[in-house]
Amino acid sequence: MAVSLQRNGALVSLLAEAPADPADGARYIEALGRLSQEREPFVLLVDIRIEIALSDAQRKAQNLWYKAEREQLEKACRACALVRPAADENMQRVWQSLFGFPVLVTRSRAEAGAFLNGYAPKDYVK
Repeated sequence: MAVSLQRNGALVSLLAEAPADPADGARYIEALGRLSQEREPFVLLVDIRIEIALSDAQRKAQNLWYKAEREQLEKACRACALVRPAADENMQRVWQSLFGFPVLVTRSRAEAGAFLNGYAPKDYVK
């Protein structure tokens, strides 16, 4: 399974790793739904190493999820680090504008971990 959502203490990780799979789009949408169910404070690591091919319906579902769940997500999420191979300043600006919590866009998993450590609730697991 290339796309997964995992919780380890206060760290919630949305991961997408090679090899890509035709079911990744559906798994990604399902992971967003599960992320919406998180009520305890957490920090979010989004490490997407592949391109997730979303159908038009899945893109619409992603947009509807964001509109419906943003407020709840902002109540529970303390910070988000997005790890992407093509991370740049523009991606940082876009992601930070989407949410009211601190966001870091980086190419480095280590940098993401250090960033999240600064915002994590006490039971954060590195």
